[in-house]
Amino acid sequence: MHQTLEAHYGALLGLQSPWRVTAVDLDLEGQRVAIAVEWVAGAPATCPQCGQPCPLYDHREERQWRHLDTMQFETIIRARTPRCECPAHGVATVAVPWADPHGRFTLLFEVFAARLLQACASVEAARKLLRLDWRGG
Repeated sequence: MHQTLEAHYGALLGLQSPWRVTAVDLDLEGQRVAIAVEWVAGAPATCPQCGQPCPLYDHREERQWRHLDTMQFETIIRARTPRCECPAHGVATVAVPWADPHGRFTLLFEVFAARLLQACASVEAARKLLRLDWRGG
């Protein structure tokens, strides 16, 4: 069975509808993979506070999250997170399944980083292995 690159990355990320991968940008020279993810147009949303189905209101500006490396390539997820309009809570940003609401890293990356910090002799050694800098990513 032949899969598209988008379907392949969607499966690797464990994405389920209404989320889908729409593009994969591979930068061989920069050793970076950027994965564009979007909310399927017209799909209903769920209020992140009460869990009730709500209509979509709009989408926030594009955000990005650092994910686990794909082979030796730094991997970034990019998405415009939808916002819904809940009758009880007003306009709220829909939760993404790969990260905490205000996180800059995916949940899987955070778990890996924590384990690496425990195993390394210093924070600086872990930072180098994670290919992070102190200026934010």
